[in-house]
Amino acid sequence: MFQHVPSAIGQKRVFDSVFPPSLLSGISPAPDVTRFPGYTPPGPLFGSIQLSSDSENASSTSEEPEPEQVTWDRSWHTATTFLAIPDKRFNISNDGNCDDHIGDRVLLKRWSRDPPTTKTRDSLYYVGADASQGKELRKDLKECSLIHILQSTEKKHVLTRLIRYLRLIQNIYYSPFLKYILPLSDPTARDTGFTALRESIHAVTTFSLPRSFFDILATELSAACSTILGTKNSGQRLSPADTDGDEMDIDPKSRMCYSSWRKQPPGDRVSLVSEREIPGAIDARLGLIRILEGLQEVGLGGQKCQAIFANVMNNMITEFVINSYSGLWDTPSFAIEHLRLWIGKIFGRLVLQVLQCLKHGGHGVLRGEESTDATLTDIHKWQEIAVTRLAALRISELFDIVVEWDASSGAIEDLKSYTTNPMTRLYLSSMFNTSIFQRLLHPGASTVEILQLYISIIRALTQLDPRGVLLDRVARPIRRYLRERDDTVKVIVNGLLADVSETKDQEDTDPNTLVELAIELTSARQASLRNDSGELDWDDMNWVPDPIDAVVDYKRSKQSDVIGSMITLFESKEVFVKELQETLCGRLLNKSGSFDQEVSVLELLKVRFGESALQACEVMLRDALDSKRIDTVIRTDKGLDQSPTAGIHAKILSRLYWPELQEQEFKIPAEVVELQEKYSAGFESLKPSRKLTWLNSLGTAVVELDLEDRVFKDEVTTWQAAVISSFQSDEDTTVSKTVNDLSNELDMPASLVRSACLFWMSKRILIQQQPDVFTVLETLPDDEDPGASSQNQAQAQPNSDANAAAAAAAAAAKEAAEAATMAKMDLYWQFIKGMLTNQGAMPLQRIIMMLKIAVPGGFPFSSEELKQFMGKMVSNGELEMVSGGNYKIVS
Repeated sequence: MFQHVPSAIGQKRVFDSVFPPSLLSGISPAPDVTRFPGYTPPGPLFGSIQLSSDSENASSTSEEPEPEQVTWDRSWHTATTFLAIPDKRFNISNDGNCDDHIGDRVLLKRWSRDPPTTKTRDSLYYVGADASQGKELRKDLKECSLIHILQSTEKKHVLTRLIRYLRLIQNIYYSPFLKYILPLSDPTARDTGFTALRESIHAVTTFSLPRSFFDILATELSAACSTILGTKNSGQRLSPADTDGDEMDIDPKSRMCYSSWRKQPPGDRVSLVSEREIPGAIDARLGLIRILEGLQEVGLGGQKCQAIFANVMNNMITEFVINSYSGLWDTPSFAIEHLRLWIGKIFGRLVLQVLQCLKHGGHGVLRGEESTDATLTDIHKWQEIAVTRLAALRISELFDIVVEWDASSGAIEDLKSYTTNPMTRLYLSSMFNTSIFQRLLHPGASTVEILQLYISIIRALTQLDPRGVLLDRVARPIRRYLRERDDTVKVIVNGLLADVSETKDQEDTDPNTLVELAIELTSARQASLRNDSGELDWDDMNWVPDPIDAVVDYKRSKQSDVIGSMITLFESKEVFVKELQETLCGRLLNKSGSFDQEVSVLELLKVRFGESALQACEVMLRDALDSKRIDTVIRTDKGLDQSPTAGIHAKILSRLYWPELQEQEFKIPAEVVELQEKYSAGFESLKPSRKLTWLNSLGTAVVELDLEDRVFKDEVTTWQAAVISSFQSDEDTTVSKTVNDLSNELDMPASLVRSACLFWMSKRILIQQQPDVFTVLETLPDDEDPGASSQNQAQAQPNSDANAAAAAAAAAAKEAAEAATMAKMDLYWQFIKGMLTNQGAMPLQRIIMMLKIAVPGGFPFSSEELKQFMGKMVSNGELEMVSGGNYKIVS
């Protein structure tokens, strides 16, 4: 606004360089300012420091500098007073003093200002120039910008002034007609003539207004309606002339607010939805009616004004729904009841008054029984529109509603009245699927999180649509995505086998375990599924056909419950049965207590999968239960319980029914071999037709180590026990061994030996003096050094050793798995060798295709695994790679 410094400012700077400046000291303090009409100063910045006349005189004579805020307040007062538009009016009297004979240039001087004084220029510069100190301190505050204040002030008062001046202009045109023409006209034609003159003036007025007028009208109507309808926590207000100067701040804790209204007694809820519960609403409504009456009087209340008002009220419905019900999902939900009351008692009343005012020029009073009947129909339509807006809000929140299920079940109740036809259900499912693709079905979400949300979706949409059409549409992309994840089956099976009793006692459950499946499986509600007669219940007298918007392959029975949805993710149940066998195998081998949880889950799963599909699992469980009884009998007969040094327990497995177990061969101590022989002899005497094959690497051992300064006792794996047993010596010297020595002594892979040694290092039993050379640590070093660094080092050493042991164990397990895979692949080597011999060189993909055709049951390995095996055969000299990536038998 101020691009150049005024000349007076430059002169004053020169003057102030010689004489002490007295800038702005003579301006009256802020309490005496004359503010813009209808403008509320920006809090403490305006009039925040009040000075009496004595203090003012004292401050002018004091040598201490004034506070910057006082300087700003005085400058602001001077600048706004100078910029205020003088409240002058047109003179339209017929006594000879009218303004018709005055020219425009002379007439405009009535609103002109005197040239600003030096103090005024300084004040304008201080509060308006970007380079001034005061403006720099308040550059981010709109309320301290003169441009913003002028714009907002003009917009607030332009409507009132326009109506006033248009009334005056109409009086100018009407006066000659009413005073001189009308008395001379025929009494029967007087109304016609005056109506024609009025319509002509109104037409000229309407087409003469700028386009910005309707924007100002929409802003004014929005501010007034927002206050009247209570759509905001703090409403704007009309000018003081229209509202009698009352503030219109809406109390967010008002009893009409939905969060407070729903807690009131049911008998009081209807009366609480009233205009009286909204602070400032009555005054705002009267001010709005006053403006609309003025617009109607000057000819601006026609179709354009009605369209603007209709658009404003349409936005008010959306604004009220969002501000009142967003995030409020408690059950039971009274949102629709509250919304219908608001439409009928507040929204509808305002609309009727405004329309009556614009159509008839009255005071917003309903007239006639016929008008009331018509408006009741309109109110019912507005209520349906508002319910639709509420449903749109709930649909946009549906993903968050499902995440918070079942604390958010009240929001689903709000959607029931909306999803009553195929189009609304299609819209809901389309929008919800979009949110699911954006927020759930992506690599950043774990399989457990996706399945947890899928369970909540099943429960929520089943409550919303018991027929399952919505669930069928929403679940299809989720199920398709879950089939592509490798760990989906494993997560589901682990969730089914989770112990519900333990999870209820623990506050923090394992986030990687889907406990909801175990709870759902063991709940009493699932027992009713045993009597399920299928998708079509021929005895159901309440049966109805599928909805018309159901897809062709729609089957409600597959989507009606959580467990049924999970086990039908894949077309074949063999995937789940195989994973169930693998998981159950690990649990039965590692668990030494009771198997009540496994027995219960298996019995419940028989209802889903059938007894024949779970026959292998039942045999595995029976083996684990029978092993306890057989173990007790054998130990008693052979006297194994009386051994002073070692004891042995065994789990006897039926080889044909258990999954293939990865066995790692190695030598075990001689005393353990002796116990195994006794145990085998006892088993053969008990069951003569059967023989035991020991799987040493799958067991555990309780090791007790007697060192010089301590005794260590812990349960470890058998191969870890075998390694530490090799360090046992009857001599007093410290034993040291290398990884190669241990590997040759135990016939154990070096990677497995290294992993075991690192494990014992983490337990402070072994130390590594040289690479791959380990020594027994008979005596712990003195750790009572007061230095904090040595203590931290002593604490960090076991952690680092444990991490190294875990990494080595993982590497050993990976190596063992690869060795097992290669051993299985050797079975297919004869097929591959025969194909390459008979048909010549072949590429990898063709070999895979031929194996899938030739091998009974299909080829179980992937192309990457076969490629790795073929590379091994090339390195061994069995095959050679020729041009084109073909493999050929070495001749």
